[in-house]
Parts: sequence; structure tokens; C-alpha cells
Amino acid sequence: MNLTRRELIRRMGLLVAGSGMAGGELPAAVIGVAGRRGPLAVAGTGEDPGEPAGSIPLIHVTDLYDPPQDPDDQIDLATVVALEEYDVLGVVLDITEKFLHARPEGWDIARKPGFESVAGMARITGRTIPVAQGPHRPLSHPGDTCENAPEDEQAGIRMILRLLEASRDPVTISVTGSPRALIAAYNREPALLREKILAVLLNAGSTGGSKVEWNVQLDPRAYVGLWRSDLRIRWYPPGTDSGAFDAADERGTYYRARQADLFRDLPVPLQGYFADVLAGSVPGGQGVTGDDSRWRAILSQERNLWSTASLVMGAGRVLAETEEGWRFLPARGPESDEVWPWRLDRIRASVDDEGRVDWAVVEHDTGRWIFGRRPGRGFGPAMTEALNALLRDMKVRKLP
Repeated sequence: MNLTRRELIRRMGLLVAGSGMAGGELPAAVIGVAGRRGPLAVAGTGEDPGEPAGSIPLIHVTDLYDPPQDPDDQIDLATVVALEEYDVLGVVLDITEKFLHARPEGWDIARKPGFESVAGMARITGRTIPVAQGPHRPLSHPGDTCENAPEDEQAGIRMILRLLEASRDPVTISVTGSPRALIAAYNREPALLREKILAVLLNAGSTGGSKVEWNVQLDPRAYVGLWRSDLRIRWYPPGTDSGAFDAADERGTYYRARQADLFRDLPVPLQGYFADVLAGSVPGGQGVTGDDSRWRAILSQERNLWSTASLVMGAGRVLAETEEGWRFLPARGPESDEVWPWRLDRIRASVDDEGRVDWAVVEHDTGRWIFGRRPGRGFGPAMTEALNALLRDMKVRKLP
């Protein structure tokens, strides 16, 4: 069994923020602290959550920004928290410098690392979620340790190392951005990561084609470093041979959802959370009213999603059609439920210096797998319905 959350944080040298404590520009639920290995933040309520219900220790690596660079990252965070199998040990913010600045120096508008989004999620759920940012600039080479990065950008790397050291059970790492902080941690202490990581749920790369997938572009050398490591990789490539928006491909994780369907009948605090973070506001989770123009605009939009399958499969669930509709159920659910078949195929794989992966399905265990499913465009509507049901059932707090 893992250490209790409070004991784990104590051993990491962190301070859990009380519900009334402020942390600079961050909401009251977040406070910056200086641990022995560098500053990070703990999102929480000050309540003692006790022993986590989840049995799968998870570190979530995400390119999460406030306001969103892509709102699918906030939805992925909610998915991780809603899957009760996970004990979320921490969130590492995979931040890239260009997204912190407005044009012409940056991408489009100025953003901040997504501390507020994590704090808001912690607040509405009553969870304590350690969160830290990683290095902002790409690795200089696949073996880079990033030890020359600014001190506040070392925190994500150090948190990965501390959480792995403290966990008694193997840890799953979900990567929904670049693996920059993860590979810097591996380059510092490869034996620790080999011993303590159960698998990396890798949402980056393409099965083929000429285009370089988005998450690979964020840090090609980190992506190469991961494939050349000896970590066990469960690969959920966002891109297929025909691109990143093929909803029918056997290897495709992509689906597109109407947000009106995705956010239908959510608990009031979660509804308010999405209304705030997707509109670029500090999340308060107070809910919305029928005449809220922000919420009407959000519901009118559609959302591209790629990472849901990896997170659900990592939790040991399947996509099953029940009498109530499509749901994410434990793999050993009622035999009467019809599942949308998905699987992980063993592969041998190598990567070139540009991040192109050459792979083939094999029979023997190589420590590498690739996602596969029954092809067809019906996958998207089924995933949308199941994710909505998962979010509707999320355990949230009654807020004042």
C-alpha cells in the first residue's frame, strides 16, 4: 500500500496549504512552497483526505496552461481525477516558453502555467494534488538532465524523482504533452525510474506519414530520449498515417465531441469549473446560470480529444454499451455488456533523430505496446457519451 497522501507530502518536504491561505497570484487553494529540492505548489483544501481510494499511483504530465492553449488538457485533468482507480500523486506542468508570451515573440496570447486549473480541480473535489512545472525550453540533446534550467523549472523534475522514491508501488506516468521533465528525470536517475515506473502512457507521435505530430514538435529530443530509454511504453499515437484527425483508424485515439454533449448535466461545481477555466477566468466552481453567455458559448463549441482512451485503459476500464448507454466500466464488468474492442499490441520500435518511429507488431514482449481498436467512426459518439457519464459521476464538494 502507498503512504497516505499527507505522509507522502510530508516526506517530500512540502507544506499543504490551508483553505484560507493565499499564495501570491495563485488562488487560496494553492501555495508555493520551498522543498529541499526546489519550489513547487500543492493544490488542496487543507482537509485531510486520508488514504486515497485509488489503487494505481499516477503522475500526470500535461501541457496545461491558464488560459488554455488547448482546452482538451483541462478535460484530461478532469478525466484523471474522475477515474477513481487512480491515486494522483502529482501533476507536472509541461510548459513551453513560446506559449507564455503574446505575438510577435510568442504563439498567440500570453499564458501562465496551469497552476490555477489544478487548484480549481483540487478545490471542487477536496483533493490534495501536488503540482510543479518543468523546464520551459526543449532538451539540448536526448541525454540532457536540464540541471542548468532555472531553479523554479527544476521543480517538476525533482517532484517526479521524489514521488517515485516515496512510492512503495510501481507508478504509472501519463504523458499528454512532451516527456521533457520525465526524460530529464530519467537522465538523472535512470535506475530509479526503471525500478519504479510501471509504464508510460504516451500520447505523442504518429504511426506514420510525413507530418511531425504536435506533442513531438514541443520537444523532439525528449521524445527521442523516451523511445531510446528502457522504460515500458504504452503508445497511444495521436497521429495516424493519414494525420491527427482520423476518427475511424484502427490505431486512432482521436474523436471530436460537441461540448453540449460532453458537459451535459454535470455537477454544479464541475460545470462552474469548466465555465471558468475555458473562459480564462480563475476557477471558482460556483456553477452557471441559464443566461450565462460564457457557458452558452462554451456549449456551442466542439472539442478535439486524443488522450481519453489512454487514461481509461490505464485505469483498467473498457468502453462498454449498457442499458443506460456507453460507459467506461471495469474490465471485469457484466458479461452482458457489449464492449467496443480495444487492445495493446506488442511492438518492436526504433526512433530516428527527428522523432519518426519505425515499428512493427511482434509476438514477444519488448516492453513496448501500441493502441488498437475496432475501426469506425462510431467510436467518437461512444467515447463522448461515456466521458460525459464519467464526469457526471465525479465526486465533488459542496462549495460555500
